[in-house]
Amino acid sequence: MAYADGNKDLILVLDTSLSMVGYGGKNIFDQVKKSLVKFIDKLEEGDSITFISFDTTVKMYPRVVISDENDKEILKKYLSVIEAKGEWTYTMKMIINVLKKAQELETADKKRQRVIVIMTDALDDPPPYKRTERFSIKDIAKKYSGKDWFIFLVNLGDLKKNKRMMEVQREFEKEISPYTKIIDAEKHPAEGIEKDLKKHIDSSEEEKRLRERSFFETPYFIGIVIILIVLLILFYLKRLSQLKVKGKLEYWNHELLDPYIETFDLTRQNARSVPIGKGIGCMLNIRDIEIPEPFHLTAMREKGKIQVAISAGEGATVDFVNRDQGKFLNSGDIFKVSNYSFKYIAE
Repeated sequence: MAYADGNKDLILVLDTSLSMVGYGGKNIFDQVKKSLVKFIDKLEEGDSITFISFDTTVKMYPRVVISDENDKEILKKYLSVIEAKGEWTYTMKMIINVLKKAQELETADKKRQRVIVIMTDALDDPPPYKRTERFSIKDIAKKYSGKDWFIFLVNLGDLKKNKRMMEVQREFEKEISPYTKIIDAEKHPAEGIEKDLKKHIDSSEEEKRLRERSFFETPYFIGIVIILIVLLILFYLKRLSQLKVKGKLEYWNHELLDPYIETFDLTRQNARSVPIGKGIGCMLNIRDIEIPEPFHLTAMREKGKIQVAISAGEGATVDFVNRDQGKFLNSGDIFKVSNYSFKYIAE
């Protein structure tokens, strides 16, 4: 049977030392087992569970892949026979076995997500004959650095006294996987296992997705793009605001024997395009000019330079007097439109 890439390989590790049943602490073992039963009920089809119990020794149960309710019942049977009778808490051996198993699961199927859950009320109380061994996550982690496994340390003891758990969490996070968290379930083991653990696993998947997304998907990149777009718009608006017709225009009716020359200030119009003709809509309104439609002087950017272009309206022509016909006006150019002559003087 094929399962979705998003399925998880869970490794559930349970402390079975005597402290879990009240020797030197509270008797929480039965409560923890009942909560794990409810946790198992929430597993999704395709998820797998590997149970590991540890005290003086480490015991690993066969991996079960969830395909129906019968598989969950198998896991519950494993759980039912687990007892807390160990005299010591041999953490180093447990961690070595857990990381080795996680690596085996990753090698078998890299698409699935590895989730390690270690439930204990204390850490690192090895048997006397092993106490000379130095417990070092760093040494153990050499083969497992840079993993994306989810690692949850479910604290069932006094976290304030158990400073070593916080150290282990930091070492796991630094040396093995950034997705390492402590779930404090000392006061409410049932809530910690049944609710908080599931919530943290689900939120870690989202955290992983956010952390591993490409730079181009991050808010930083999106923010940069927005800033660049705003800057481009401002730059365009600034350039557009610079496109204004500037200068002066002298004009006269050349059909008169002694015409009166008038001057029109183009700059004062503060416009990109100045319509010239007669009637409503013309910035320069000449009552006796004989054209049906206005002609326009328009500011345009040509090779980085702002120039004034001239365009005739319908039914009219523009004829240069002092030089050959051109699209842009030079200072001093004289041109005729119907019965009027114009001289452009640049600013």
